[in-house]
Amino acid sequence: MTALSAAPLIDALLGMIRMSVGVTCPIYWGGAAVDAAPPYAVVYPDSGMLTPGRRTLANNGPTELRYQITSVGASPAQAQWVADKTRAAVLANVPAIVGRRVWPTVEEGSQPLRRDDVSTNLFFATAQYLTRSDPA
Repeated sequence: MTALSAAPLIDALLGMIRMSVGVTCPIYWGGAAVDAAPPYAVVYPDSGMLTPGRRTLANNGPTELRYQITSVGASPAQAQWVADKTRAAVLANVPAIVGRRVWPTVEEGSQPLRRDDVSTNLFFATAQYLTRSDPA
């Protein structure tokens, strides 16, 4: 068995986060727009892979999608607000995808909120998540 395509899960996660956070905080995929103004968040997903564990004798198992959400703000408080909103969006909801069973997301790690070394007027926080899915 090969891993399921990551694209439908990424699309569903982006839609779910955007709906939960609202239009005042843009959510980007893979990089922010050149003219992006805070607050915003960027979702950096991997390409998905078959889980190394929980496989059947036929070598079937769920596809794991790991991703980082980088939350950006003009102040530490604003970056933390974005981090709280995006965390709530992915942990409190499960995306729906036709033909798939999607498991609840788990947070795998985070890093302290800090000033951006490149653009010293911005602050950011990162968190890493895992969402699994398999054929329904």
